[in-house]
Amino acid sequence: MDINIQAIEQYMIENKRMDTLVFGMGCFWSPEANFGQLPGVLRTRVGFAGGTKTNPTYRQMGDHTETVEVTFDPDAISLEQLLRKFWNDHNPNRPAYKERQYISLLLYRNAEQKTIMEAVKQQLEVDREDSIYTEIAPMHDFTEAEPHHQKYYLKRFKRATEQLMMNFPDEASFHNSTITSRLNGFVREYGTLASIKEEIAQWNIPEDEAIELQKLLDDLKW
Repeated sequence: MDINIQAIEQYMIENKRMDTLVFGMGCFWSPEANFGQLPGVLRTRVGFAGGTKTNPTYRQMGDHTETVEVTFDPDAISLEQLLRKFWNDHNPNRPAYKERQYISLLLYRNAEQKTIMEAVKQQLEVDREDSIYTEIAPMHDFTEAEPHHQKYYLKRFKRATEQLMMNFPDEASFHNSTITSRLNGFVREYGTLASIKEEIAQWNIPEDEAIELQKLLDDLKW
């Protein structure tokens, strides 16, 4: 029997605080998988930001950068933790190529985010005894990338994707799901199915729904 994953996850995130981090660290497929597997991350999506071109697309990006938008629960994982992972998981000082498409970029949504970004950067520069050249700039517009870029690695497993899609009302809810974020990480060899099932057991959802969701994961055909 199909289950409504969107409804289950809406119940799970009810009353949670949520914050958003937008960053670029090269091609956006792998970072989405890398961050999507983290407990405390609620949603991920990839898109274009940091530039001035109106309505950018993958083929006509203009001066934008490939970015990942991470929505997270700051009571479960802090902005500082995410920023340290951001800087530890890529080389922020590599030479730019393809103009701005693949630069190291952080976009802040408010003064508090900017302060934390600069503080973490300064501490890492002290620890590494080296400068960090990530661009830190205000967030303006984020344009979601085309559907085939969302949850890119998970969608390479067509049978599992088809099974999962039956449990969502539409493709947009599939893209904005916590479970699909975790599975997109899993198939990229970030995290395990066992860890995802253990996390589900801790979610603030009815026990029977947790069991159904865990069973769905067990039944996926890869």
